[in-house]
Amino acid sequence: MNNNERPVDDNSTVSIQDNEKLKQVERKEPKKKKSGITIRELTIIGLLAGITIALGVSGYGIIPLGPLNVTTLHVPTLIGAIVEGPKVGAFVGFIFGCYSLWQNITAPNILSPLFINPIISVLPRILFPVLAYLVYLLLWKAPQGPRILVSAFMGTVFHTIMVMGLIFLLYADMFAVKMNLSPDQVLGSIVFLSVTHGIPEAVFAAVIVTPVALALRKVLRKDTPKKEKTDAVTSAATTVGADENKTTEVNKIKSVEENITK
Repeated sequence: MNNNERPVDDNSTVSIQDNEKLKQVERKEPKKKKSGITIRELTIIGLLAGITIALGVSGYGIIPLGPLNVTTLHVPTLIGAIVEGPKVGAFVGFIFGCYSLWQNITAPNILSPLFINPIISVLPRILFPVLAYLVYLLLWKAPQGPRILVSAFMGTVFHTIMVMGLIFLLYADMFAVKMNLSPDQVLGSIVFLSVTHGIPEAVFAAVIVTPVALALRKVLRKDTPKKEKTDAVTSAATTVGADENKTTEVNKIKSVEENITK
């Protein structure tokens, strides 16, 4: 029997060299993408969460305006969702919600008892970046600038609707007492506050998020077509292969020259 062959259970023979080639092919097969959070995503979550907290601590993140606060803390959350996807946006939104909960406990205003409930202070902050990202996906035919602008605007609108809607559903009576309103005035008051506070927040988010997200997507090459990336990898592999062939040919020529010299 040939030394390069060995028997197997089905009385056939398999080349050891063929086995080695198969192992090499298996090593080259692309690994399946893990469903967990990547290091880059963790880094971006940490950076945007830090910005969120810095805005809150500095006073620029929550600006008192009447019975409610006008917030800019949703901006990093929207940037995370539009640039890196809903998973990153939801994590940053969770930090945003936790800070809002803490803020309403430590520096309460007239409506803070309503926001102590995590269903109002935290849950909408996790969901609105996911909805903003869905809007971004639905506008896949639009240019990047308008696409991001509309997504940021609508994401903020969803945020306002969810927060104020939950207040109406869960605490309509308490809202009426805190605002000295009759029960039939609660809905109109909530709609009025939603418009007067939500629209400025949405416009601010659209203006700030759009250029920042465009720049980050460009730096991270998020909008580079897959074909171009594949062509670049193929070109690099071809170049490496050509260099190896040249090196092999040069070595052969040197070997021939050495033999002639001998």
